[in-house]
Amino acid sequence: MSLNTKTISLRQATPADWPAVAALLRSHQLPIDGAQDHLSTFVLALSQGELLGCAGADVYGEHALLRSVAVAPGQQKQGLGRAMLSLLIDEARRRNLSRLFVLTLTAREYFSALGFQAASIQEAPDALKASALLQGACPAEAHFMSLSLLAAEATAAEDLPIAVLGAGPVGLAAVAKLIARGLPFVALEAAPQVGAHLLDYGHVRLFSSWRYNLDADMARQLAATGWQPPDAEALPLAAEVVEQVLQPFAELPAVAPGLMLNTRVRAISRAGFDKVKSAGRAQAPFIIRAEQKGRVIELRARAVIDATGTWGQPNPLGASGLPALGEAEAAAQVFYGIPDILGRERARYAGRKTLVVGAGHSAANALLALAELAQQEPGTRLAWAVRSPVLKRVFGGGDADALPARGQLGQALRSLQSSGAMEFIAGLRINELRRVGHQLSVLGQGANGEPLQFDGIDEIICATGQRPDLSLSSELRVKLDPWLESTEALGPLIDPNLHSCGTVRPHGHRELAHPEPGLYTVGVKSYGRAPTFLMATGFEQARSVVAALAGDLAAADRVELDLPETGVCSSESFEAPGSPAPAAAEAVAAAAAAGGSCCGPRPVTQAAASAPARSCSPKQTSCCG
Repeated sequence: MSLNTKTISLRQATPADWPAVAALLRSHQLPIDGAQDHLSTFVLALSQGELLGCAGADVYGEHALLRSVAVAPGQQKQGLGRAMLSLLIDEARRRNLSRLFVLTLTAREYFSALGFQAASIQEAPDALKASALLQGACPAEAHFMSLSLLAAEATAAEDLPIAVLGAGPVGLAAVAKLIARGLPFVALEAAPQVGAHLLDYGHVRLFSSWRYNLDADMARQLAATGWQPPDAEALPLAAEVVEQVLQPFAELPAVAPGLMLNTRVRAISRAGFDKVKSAGRAQAPFIIRAEQKGRVIELRARAVIDATGTWGQPNPLGASGLPALGEAEAAAQVFYGIPDILGRERARYAGRKTLVVGAGHSAANALLALAELAQQEPGTRLAWAVRSPVLKRVFGGGDADALPARGQLGQALRSLQSSGAMEFIAGLRINELRRVGHQLSVLGQGANGEPLQFDGIDEIICATGQRPDLSLSSELRVKLDPWLESTEALGPLIDPNLHSCGTVRPHGHRELAHPEPGLYTVGVKSYGRAPTFLMATGFEQARSVVAALAGDLAAADRVELDLPETGVCSSESFEAPGSPAPAAAEAVAAAAAAGGSCCGPRPVTQAAASAPARSCSPKQTSCCG
């Protein structure tokens, strides 16, 4: 049995491998008693002839005892041990073994994530009880665990862990809920640490308080270690969510063994089934193919919770949804997201002219930071371009917003726009970027189709939102909203063309599922291109999905979601100076294209500029029923 990847191979051991295997086991202070007698059942991991790991099984009739699982120093936490064990388990099933056992001192949670359960040594067959490992080679305090292989493929899949893709706030919330229900899991994260996307804009203060950014199950499991929760009403920096919650949670003994960092998922399928084949499909386990430091690994899972988010998939500058002509060539002068303008990116923007494109909270953060930089650094100039000539959605609900910091963010932006401190272009649809010397010219069309051109741009900040990566599930049966790319059932509930208040009707596992049984999309990716996601929504999504996977449909269907109102209603509009007033539906659709994020600066106190706005009546404060 062998498995070849780019730089590593898994193969069966031969007698000639014994000296290297014995040396590796001794380096880990693992017993070698009886190992040489069962060497033919060992799986070895090698790279260019170097032994990186081993895992063995002592076979006794229809039972086997896993043993000697060791990975060389410097190779741990890369999924190598899991790959070897998966191959051993598959081989045990192929040989029709009925049960696997294992003794472990320190890896109980690790084997739990593979589906092993605590067992009594009295359950072991007599031949296994007489083995060297059970006769004293392993310490008496070692944990004895077992994995049943008796059932057909359906039960085999049930023994596998649930795979959580992404270790951001929502992915780790799903992990916490799986742990709370005693379900085995494996969590795969492409970055070298949890919450990596939050650290990308770690300098930004969120406009929602800890009350909305702390999952209850994570908090309970952390509290059991003496961890103290932050002030529920305080507004955290994005980096503080990682430092104070996500990283401590990832280090818990129940979490760390099931967490695979530096593991980028490339594709998901069903074992033995392509997208077309139906008969028996639901009983087959998922195959997850991932890349770790240049090598390819495969994992099996009972179900998949996709919480990979959208942060790494920014929308382009081009108004057509495609990159503008010349956008790729101008990449060195375009920043996608929220740069740290007053911190590590200060030199990039000081004394230069920057165009911010977008009408969401990310754009607002960038503009307010640039305005502050302009007061400190002579020659710093800023311009703002939005696709919609109607700005009410951009400026938000002000005092009517249930999240004060979000309302204050919009008020500060309104004040900046009316102050004349920046150039403002409403209704711009960008078609092309041209390089003129060291600067850029931006070409496009205005709201009435007239040609527009803006010259002398040094830097561009593209804050036009994000979109999901759909390539992971191309071999699975998924059903998406045709324009939002959210899960299909969720689309009508969140479509910004229809719901201009930013409110979302409660939803759960049924709206997050796909025709592929066992596949769920949660977190911001479940919203596709819709810009109205809040972290608290993802926590509730994870709770409902995990309850469904646990078979607790009563809890799964009892959706518990209470989101703060934005205070923005479709009956209100704020027209940019000199812009036409389109029909209401067109205005909402144009505003929706701008994207956004769940971030805001520290609370500000600037007075809002006067504008022809009306307050919402009670009937207008929610557009979702």
